[in-house]
Amino acid sequence: MTECLLCRRAVVLDTADPGWLLRTGHWGVSMHPAMAAPGWVAVQTLRHTEGLAGLDGAEAAELGPLLCRLSAAVTRVTGSERVYTYSLGEGSPHTHVLLGPPRGDVRGAAFITGLMGRDASLADDAAALRVARELADELAGRPASEVAGQPAGEPAAGNTNTI
Repeated sequence: MTECLLCRRAVVLDTADPGWLLRTGHWGVSMHPAMAAPGWVAVQTLRHTEGLAGLDGAEAAELGPLLCRLSAAVTRVTGSERVYTYSLGEGSPHTHVLLGPPRGDVRGAAFITGLMGRDASLADDAAALRVARELADELAGRPASEVAGQPAGEPAAGNTNTI
């Protein structure tokens, strides 16, 4: 087997900023790995698996509630009424699900096509980082008043909350 891009990325995320936005016993959540689209995150298994059929019982049991929790957090942080998910496994066979909001003026298939095609008009590095840190705080259960006056998301790299 060739070295897995997402397995290598997981090692880097352990010490990166913002790193993991959330890490559970079986899954890690981080900013979208290929494009700084505000509110878009990647949910990946912590061990190398290739597709949903390769999940063990614990990974499978954790995934549904995790996606639900993430969708709710993305809705609260971004204000989006819709949260899209997709998982193809073509670019990287490691099990991962991408999740995030559409942009107001680009929606549905046009948005997903743009995201997959790395349409630069959908990217905003500063906004993506800000939203990622807000998501980390939301997922950690930290109210905005608690983080006032300090950079949001500071402890996110070590966020090991469970779902």
